Amino acid sequence: MKTLAAAILIVGSGLFNGVEASGSFNMNEKLDEVLRFESNSLSIEKNQTAFVKVSFKINASGKLEILEANYSDESIKEQLMQKLNNISIDAATDTDKVYYYHFTFKKM
Repeated sequence: MKTLAAAILIVGSGLFNGVEASGSFNMNEKLDEVLRFESNSLSIEKNQTAFVKVSFKINASGKLEILEANYSDESIKEQLMQKLNNISIDAATDTDKVYYYHFTFKKM
């Protein structure tokens, strides 16, 4: 059975500032919890790599607002955006803070 390894490389503010001042919120943990992909759900071939770079803010209602996205595969970007749009943050956060992430996907 083919397996899919989704390596998430974290770049930018999320790497160094994962815990907000209140100490109750960690974006990296939230992403690890939500970003799961089933085997063969991503349209990449074995040993092929795809990436999505995304920047976002968390609005006052706790939803992610995508500011910009660069990607190597449209289908993978769309699947990632669907999962990011389903994230809801209950903890108090800085609505001006911009998060930068680089997601790398590789089917092994």
